Amino acid sequence: MQRLSKRELMGQAVASLIRDQILNGDVKHGEALRLAPLAEKLGMSITPVREALLQLAQDGWVVHQPNRGFRVIPMRRDNVVDTYFMWATAEGELAARAATRQNPAAIHALRKIDDELHKLEDHHTTDALELNSSLHTAIHNMADAPKLLWFAEAARRLVPLRFDSSFHSVPGWAQINRFGHSAIIDHIETGNASGARKLMFDHFQSTCDLLVRWLDSLEFWESGPAPETRQN
Repeated sequence: MQRLSKRELMGQAVASLIRDQILNGDVKHGEALRLAPLAEKLGMSITPVREALLQLAQDGWVVHQPNRGFRVIPMRRDNVVDTYFMWATAEGELAARAATRQNPAAIHALRKIDDELHKLEDHHTTDALELNSSLHTAIHNMADAPKLLWFAEAARRLVPLRFDSSFHSVPGWAQINRFGHSAIIDHIETGNASGARKLMFDHFQSTCDLLVRWLDSLEFWESGPAPETRQN
């Protein structure tokens, strides 16, 4: 796997900071993002901020308007649902691919993580998130499908309240995290690729339903049109 340069890692970190500001309301939908004030606020030079904004434009969080800078795109409900569908599809395929690999040691590791999830009393903690991440990473490693994983990671970046850092705050997620993996592991262990694919897809779609219902209750969505994108 290609290692990211220090510059690329900094760009990802800055993009994450800006994404968080959008999600927590510090930056409003439709608001212009000025390079100099944003760089000053983040305590860094303009270059990594510009690169981060270009990455966020590729990911659909902001729009780059020539001669006018960057502007936050309103968050649409149907876009989140569509993004989750693509993420669930990619994760389902990764689970199916993992089911084609007969790897007793990897299955044992999955069972161990799943058992820790069952025993964990409080799933509203970073421990729960870390165990969840470890379990899915183990499945990804079993699958050994870099391009599928690339698509899954691309979709993950577009989901509000990034799954790997704050989804435990969504009502109902704790139950899914605690008991939602065992049957998937059963299918992977027995080599049932179609079963693993379906259950993993359903697993991600169920988290989508929880997230969307919660964001509905917060009146998170913007109804206005996205800023116009002009071509050079």
